[in-house]
Amino acid sequence: MWASFVEMLFEILRQIYYLVGDWGLAIIVFTILIRLLLTPLMVKQTRSMHDLQKIQPLMKELQEKYADDKETLNAKTMELYAEHKVNPMASCLPMLLQMPLLIAFYQMLASETLKDGAVARAGGPLFQYLNSPAATSGEGSFYRIIPNLMLPAREVFTKQGIGPAIPYIILLLLFAVSIYVPQLLTSQNASPEQQQQQKVMGISMAVMMLWLGWGVPAGVLLYWDTSSIIGIVQQWLTQRTLQKSMDASDALALGESEEVKPAKKRPTKKAKK
Repeated sequence: MWASFVEMLFEILRQIYYLVGDWGLAIIVFTILIRLLLTPLMVKQTRSMHDLQKIQPLMKELQEKYADDKETLNAKTMELYAEHKVNPMASCLPMLLQMPLLIAFYQMLASETLKDGAVARAGGPLFQYLNSPAATSGEGSFYRIIPNLMLPAREVFTKQGIGPAIPYIILLLLFAVSIYVPQLLTSQNASPEQQQQQKVMGISMAVMMLWLGWGVPAGVLLYWDTSSIIGIVQQWLTQRTLQKSMDASDALALGESEEVKPAKKRPTKKAKK
């Protein structure tokens, strides 16, 4: 079943390639289409993170009040989520949906695929196609900027040196930055303590992704970089819209409270006799 899913994605990607004439551009177009399909979930994710930040002061109060009673703390936290209609799991859904696509892209471009711990065949569908007699010379590139989408930065650097590896390293650095920036956007309205925690977590994840991405085919990094850049823009626009809406609501509530306040009576002067 999984192999059929990978083959299906490859066929979609190949049809896009026939339209645009470049495998790198085909990956970008495919990624844009996937991101458009995930836009409603992305908006929901950003709203969920925004709502979680709004109730952080209340959650901190609960943590201080029930510091010695974890069971009651968990129950009260769930009640708080229900009262404010917050679903913390909603922020994880878009990422979970993208993971199968990321794995499928890796298997499409990988030089070897494994099954039960052994090599099942010599490469994924895209790897096999680009190494077949039907493929023309240089067909597996991204407009010659990335000469070979199947190769990781590690292999290019080891065999060809730093010069040819620069485009691959740039993709790798974008991969790390795309992990770090969303953490900063998420913590914009958080407390200084939470901002510091998000910053440390973002740096740790970025460093880990640099290590993992060093051996990942360039085509996979191109997919992830494109998806992350679109996601960052979507997140920024959604957060900006939510913040404007919240500011407008606060201003309206402030105006209504001013209208409700009773006017102070002025002292009346006694009439002179």
